[in-house]
Amino acid sequence: MTKRKLVGTLLLGALVCAGMASAQTSDNLRAVEGVVKDSGGSPVNGAIVQLKDTKTLQIRSFITRENGAYMFQGLKKSVAYELKAKFKDRESSPKLLTIFDERQRATIDLEIP
Repeated sequence: MTKRKLVGTLLLGALVCAGMASAQTSDNLRAVEGVVKDSGGSPVNGAIVQLKDTKTLQIRSFITRENGAYMFQGLKKSVAYELKAKFKDRESSPKLLTIFDERQRATIDLEIP
Protein backbone atom coordinates (compact mmCIF):
# COMPACT_ATOMS: atom_id res chain seq x y z
CA MET A 1 0.00 0.00 0.00
CA THR A 2 1.38 3.39 -0.93
CA LYS A 3 1.80 6.14 1.61
CA ARG A 4 -0.95 8.16 -0.08
CA LYS A 5 -3.46 5.27 0.12
CA LEU A 6 -2.54 4.65 3.75
CA VAL A 7 -3.14 8.30 4.67
CA GLY A 8 -6.46 8.21 2.77
CA THR A 9 -7.54 5.05 4.57
CA LEU A 10 -6.64 6.51 7.97
CA LEU A 11 -8.50 9.72 7.18
CA LEU A 12 -11.59 7.79 6.11
CA GLY A 13 -11.46 5.78 9.34
CA ALA A 14 -11.21 8.97 11.40
CA LEU A 15 -14.25 10.44 9.61
CA VAL A 16 -16.29 7.29 10.26
CA CYS A 17 -15.36 7.38 13.97
CA ALA A 18 -16.26 11.08 14.18
CA GLY A 19 -19.64 10.37 12.58
CA MET A 20 -20.35 7.60 15.05
CA ALA A 21 -19.41 9.84 17.96
CA SER A 22 -21.71 12.62 16.77
CA ALA A 23 -24.56 10.10 16.50
CA GLN A 24 -24.25 9.54 20.26
CA THR A 25 -24.92 13.18 21.23
CA SER A 26 -27.14 14.03 24.14
CA ASP A 27 -30.00 14.60 21.66
CA ASN A 28 -30.10 10.83 21.11
CA LEU A 29 -29.80 9.93 24.78
CA ARG A 30 -32.19 9.96 27.72
CA ALA A 31 -32.42 8.95 31.36
CA VAL A 32 -34.90 7.11 33.54
CA GLU A 33 -35.34 7.51 37.27
CA GLY A 34 -37.82 6.58 39.92
CA VAL A 35 -38.45 5.25 43.40
CA VAL A 36 -38.90 1.65 44.51
CA LYS A 37 -41.65 1.34 47.13
CA ASP A 38 -43.24 -1.50 49.05
CA SER A 39 -46.99 -2.17 48.96
CA GLY A 40 -47.47 0.28 51.85
CA GLY A 41 -45.82 3.12 49.89
CA SER A 42 -42.57 3.17 51.87
CA PRO A 43 -39.28 3.47 49.96
CA VAL A 44 -37.20 0.28 49.77
CA ASN A 45 -33.53 0.63 50.71
CA GLY A 46 -31.25 -1.92 49.05
CA ALA A 47 -33.58 -3.03 46.26
CA ILE A 48 -31.86 -4.07 43.03
CA VAL A 49 -33.30 -2.31 39.99
CA GLN A 50 -32.54 -4.04 36.70
CA LEU A 51 -32.67 -2.25 33.36
CA LYS A 52 -32.73 -4.57 30.33
CA ASP A 53 -31.98 -3.35 26.80
CA THR A 54 -34.66 -5.13 24.74
CA LYS A 55 -32.43 -5.21 21.63
CA THR A 56 -29.18 -6.59 23.05
CA LEU A 57 -30.65 -8.09 26.27
CA GLN A 58 -27.81 -6.43 28.20
CA ILE A 59 -28.75 -5.79 31.85
CA ARG A 60 -27.58 -2.91 34.03
CA SER A 61 -28.24 -2.80 37.78
CA PHE A 62 -28.65 -0.12 40.42
CA ILE A 63 -28.98 -0.64 44.20
CA THR A 64 -31.37 1.84 45.82
CA ARG A 65 -30.44 3.92 48.83
CA GLU A 66 -32.60 4.70 51.88
CA ASN A 67 -34.94 6.91 49.83
CA GLY A 68 -35.58 4.05 47.35
CA ALA A 69 -34.38 6.16 44.41
CA TYR A 70 -32.63 4.84 41.30
CA MET A 71 -31.37 6.38 38.05
CA PHE A 72 -29.97 5.20 34.73
CA GLN A 73 -28.40 7.66 32.27
CA GLY A 74 -27.05 7.46 28.74
CA LEU A 75 -29.98 5.43 27.37
CA LYS A 76 -30.62 5.41 23.63
CA LYS A 77 -33.93 6.85 22.49
CA SER A 78 -34.10 4.22 19.74
CA VAL A 79 -34.19 1.34 22.25
CA ALA A 80 -36.95 0.15 24.58
CA TYR A 81 -35.91 -0.81 28.10
CA GLU A 82 -37.56 -3.12 30.63
CA LEU A 83 -37.32 -2.19 34.31
CA LYS A 84 -37.97 -4.31 37.37
CA ALA A 85 -36.93 -4.28 41.01
CA LYS A 86 -36.00 -7.14 43.32
CA PHE A 87 -35.73 -7.20 47.09
CA LYS A 88 -35.09 -10.39 49.04
CA ASP A 89 -37.52 -12.95 47.57
CA ARG A 90 -39.95 -10.41 46.09
CA GLU A 91 -40.01 -8.80 42.65
CA SER A 92 -41.95 -5.96 41.04
CA SER A 93 -43.92 -6.32 37.86
CA PRO A 94 -41.82 -5.26 34.87
CA LYS A 95 -42.43 -1.83 33.36
CA LEU A 96 -41.37 -0.67 29.91
CA LEU A 97 -39.68 2.54 28.80
CA THR A 98 -40.67 2.54 25.14
CA ILE A 99 -39.19 4.27 22.12
CA PHE A 100 -42.43 6.28 21.94
CA ASP A 101 -41.74 7.90 25.33
CA GLU A 102 -40.09 11.14 24.18
CA ARG A 103 -39.20 12.49 27.62
CA GLN A 104 -35.51 13.36 28.05
CA ARG A 105 -35.79 12.24 31.70
CA ALA A 106 -38.56 9.70 32.29
CA THR A 107 -39.89 8.80 35.75
CA ILE A 108 -40.97 5.22 36.37
CA ASP A 109 -41.73 4.15 39.95
CA LEU A 110 -41.69 0.46 40.83
CA GLU A 111 -43.64 -1.36 43.56
CA ILE A 112 -42.48 -4.51 45.28
CA PRO A 113 -45.48 -6.39 46.75
